[in-house]
Amino acid sequence: MFLFVQQWEIRKGKENEYSNFVLQKHLPVMSRVGLKSVAGFHVIIGSGPRITSVALVEDFLSMQQAVQSEEFIQVTKDFFAYIHCYSNAVLKDTGRIDMTNYSLTLGKCRFNQYFELEPNTEGEYAEFLQNDYIPKLAKMGIRVHAEWQVIIGSTMRLLLEGVANNAVDVAQAIITDEYRTLRRHLLSNFANNYSCRILATTGRVEVAYILGGMMKSL
Repeated sequence: MFLFVQQWEIRKGKENEYSNFVLQKHLPVMSRVGLKSVAGFHVIIGSGPRITSVALVEDFLSMQQAVQSEEFIQVTKDFFAYIHCYSNAVLKDTGRIDMTNYSLTLGKCRFNQYFELEPNTEGEYAEFLQNDYIPKLAKMGIRVHAEWQVIIGSTMRLLLEGVANNAVDVAQAIITDEYRTLRRHLLSNFANNYSCRILATTGRVEVAYILGGMMKSL
């Protein structure tokens, strides 16, 4: 399973034109070339571009064909009239977390952690992840439901994807002593170049596109 992740900032004064372009051009093209967008997020807390668009693809060849298509290349060029600070990356699931029923549910907040794994720690890290980190975060209201490895992009970092009901739940969890102890163990034993972000679904544009497709099928 692969994710194709695009990130950008919206140009000031272009918000309305941006929404129209995403709804009428960008999302339809993504769908036609096989990069069906499953979620859009905006960053509440954390660094980097404010907007993230996520497409889920089952195999790498389909993704490669999609991003090499003339339609994708052209709509991305046209997109720059409304956005800046654009980047993209391809991520693959690591296999350390069961993702059989993986989905990107609208209306849920994300607590994403990014880091590089220290060399020769994979076994101990996997044990810590399954026996300590994931169960204890779940008790705090953050369900870790995916782990991704960046395979094409500016860095080879891991993405540990957590889901919570809202940003307040995440904030309350990460200020606890229990979480700080967990994070300290992660950083001192397994992770470097660590950062995290809290993201909320953008919803408005994506829901409009999904509903439009549903209405056409009636």
